[in-house]
Amino acid sequence: MGCRLASLDWNIVGSMKLKILAAGITLLLFALVVYALGSTSPRADLTYVNPSGIHTLDPSRMSWTQDFRVALNLWEGLTTWDPQTLEPLGASAEFPPMISDGGLTYTFTIRNDARWSNGDGVTAQDFVRGWRRAIEPGSSADYMFLITDRIVGAADYVAWRIEAVTQLSALERLRDGWGIKETHAPAIARLPILAGIINPDGELSQQIEDLSIDWAGVYDDVFTRHVGELDTRFDHVGIEARDPRTLVVRLTTSCPYFLDLLGLPVFLPVHESIDLLRMRPEGAPITAEGLVVYDPQWTKPLYRRNGYPGLITNGAYRLSDWTFKRRVRMAVNPFHRMAEKMHCRTVDMLVYENISAAIMAYEAGRVDFLPAMDVPYDHEIARLSLSGERKDYYLCPVLATYFLNFNCVSDEVNGVANPFVDRRVRKAFALALNKKGIVEQVLRRGDRVAKSFVPPDVISGYTPPSGLDRDVEAARQLLVEAGYPGGEGLPPIELLYTPSDELVSQALARMWEESLGVGIELRSRESKTFAEDKANHRFMVARGNWYADYTDPTTFLDCLRTGNGNNDSGYAGARYDTLLDRAEAEGDTDKRTALLRQAEAIVVEEDFPIVPILHYATPVAIKPYVSGLYTNARLWFPFQSVKVDR
Repeated sequence: MGCRLASLDWNIVGSMKLKILAAGITLLLFALVVYALGSTSPRADLTYVNPSGIHTLDPSRMSWTQDFRVALNLWEGLTTWDPQTLEPLGASAEFPPMISDGGLTYTFTIRNDARWSNGDGVTAQDFVRGWRRAIEPGSSADYMFLITDRIVGAADYVAWRIEAVTQLSALERLRDGWGIKETHAPAIARLPILAGIINPDGELSQQIEDLSIDWAGVYDDVFTRHVGELDTRFDHVGIEARDPRTLVVRLTTSCPYFLDLLGLPVFLPVHESIDLLRMRPEGAPITAEGLVVYDPQWTKPLYRRNGYPGLITNGAYRLSDWTFKRRVRMAVNPFHRMAEKMHCRTVDMLVYENISAAIMAYEAGRVDFLPAMDVPYDHEIARLSLSGERKDYYLCPVLATYFLNFNCVSDEVNGVANPFVDRRVRKAFALALNKKGIVEQVLRRGDRVAKSFVPPDVISGYTPPSGLDRDVEAARQLLVEAGYPGGEGLPPIELLYTPSDELVSQALARMWEESLGVGIELRSRESKTFAEDKANHRFMVARGNWYADYTDPTTFLDCLRTGNGNNDSGYAGARYDTLLDRAEAEGDTDKRTALLRQAEAIVVEEDFPIVPILHYATPVAIKPYVSGLYTNARLWFPFQSVKVDR
C-alpha cells in the first residue's frame, strides 16, 4: 500500500496494545482452562513453552530454534556448549580432540560411556551415518552447507549426486514417454551415449526427445552404475570411522570455530536402526530418482515399521510422548552418563500458539519457563525486567540483528527505476535514520541500537567497526551528489515488510519523508509472499533479520558474500569478498579478526547493502524456584543440570 504518513504519536502505542490485550483476556482465559482440562498425565518436573509446535526432529532437516531446543536435549554431538558462556565442551567425544595439519585434521575419540537410549554404545560410524544423511539428496536440507563448505570432498560428492538425480529423474520421464524440462536437458546431454549427437547451441530438450534411443536401457545403465559407485565416491569425503571409537575429519581450510559447529543438529549421529526405514527399490540404497529417502515418521516415539524399534537418541533425554501441537515430553535417558545425577526426570515442552495465553499459564504457575515472550506488550515486560520489579523476567541480548536490505542488483523494481543500485543513495537513506527513536520510542523493549551487523560484546575477541552516526545533512548532500536534490527525481520508494513490522515500518517511512523529502510506499505482505518477493529482488527496501548459527563473526558476514543464498540485497563487493577469503585462509587469530573487521566496515560504513537497525534483546521468564537454567546469547537451553524446587 502507498501512503504519506502523518506524525506518529509514539507515547500512546503501549496503552493501545494493552487495551487490545484486555479486550481478549476472556478468550485467553477460556483457552487456558480448555488446555488444562485436556492434560491428563502427571505434571513434568520442568515445563516450558514453545511458541509453535515442532516442525521436525530429523537432525538433518532442522532449521527452527524451537526444534533445536528439543533436539539438543535428545541428542548430543561430538561437542556441546557451556550453558552460560557458549564455549565448546566435550559431549559424545573426549575433549579436546587431536588437531593436526595446521588445523585441517581433527581426530575424535568417542567416549566409552556414550550410550544410545536403548543401551547401545555410540560409535564413530553413527556420526558418519548422520553426517552422510545430512548431505544426501533427499535427506539433506538448509544446513547441509556447514558440511559441504568445510569438509574435504563433500561438495564434490554432492555435486556428483545431484547430477545423477537430475539425470535419473529426466531419464524416467523419457523412458515413460514424457517430455523433460529444459533445465534438466544439459545433464542428459552430458551422458557419454549422447556425445557428439547433440547440438549445444540448439534447444536441448527437444533434440533429446526427438532421439530414437532405448531410454529404458539407458536409465537402467545409469542407475546401476551410479549405485555401484556410491560408497566408493563417499570414501573420498573427509569423514572416516577409523575404528568404532575413532572419527577422523579432514577440512578444506582451517576453521577456528569448527568445534562450535559440531553440536548443531546437522552434525548429530543417527542410530543404525533408522536404516530399516529407507524408502527405496528392492535391493537398492536409493529411490528410482536417485534420492536417499526415509519414512518421515521415524522420529515419532511410538512409530513402528519394518521392525523399527522407535526413536533412539543419545542425549540426556529420550522422547516419551509427542502429541501434535500440544506437547512433547522428554524423560531421562537411563543409559546416559548423567542419568543418576539429573534432577529433572521429565521435561514438557507445551505448545501455546497464543503467547499471551502462555504468559498467563506461567503467571498461574502451570509453566516454569518461557524462552520467549514475543507479544504486543513486550515493552512492558522489558520495563518490569529493567526496573527490577520482576526478578524472574530476564532481558537477554541475543546474537541477532534486525536490519534493512537495499536492493543493490535490480535496475528496475516492478517497472520503476531502482535508485538503490547507487551506493550514495543507500548511504543517504542509512544516515537519515533515527535508530535510537525506533529502539527507545517505537519498540521500547530493551533492544540495542545497531551500528554494526555483528552484535558487539557477544563474540569473544571480536569488536565490530564503529559504524556511522545519524547525519541528516550528510544524507541530503549524498542525494544531491546522486542527482536527487531534496529527493527530487526519486520514484516512490517501496518498503517491503511483514505485518508484525507495521509500527517500525511506519516510523522508518516518516523519518525518510521528513529528513529527505522522499515519498514512501509501504508494502506489507504475509510471510510466504514476503519471502518470495525478497528472494526474487522484487523490492527496493526490505526488512531483514539474522540469528547466528554459531558464535563467530562469519555467521553474519558470510550472508553478504557474492552469490550467498542469504544475500537478499544482491550485493557483490569484490573488496569485501577478498577480505573474507583472506580471513578464511589466515591462521593467526588476531590477523583473522582484523580482516573480518575491515570487511564489516565496508558494508556498514561505505557500501551499505544493508543498514543495521537494532540488536535484539529477548525477554525470558524463569520461575525463582528453577536453578541451573541459564540465559545465553543463542537461547539454547540444556536441561540436564536444571533443578526445580517448587
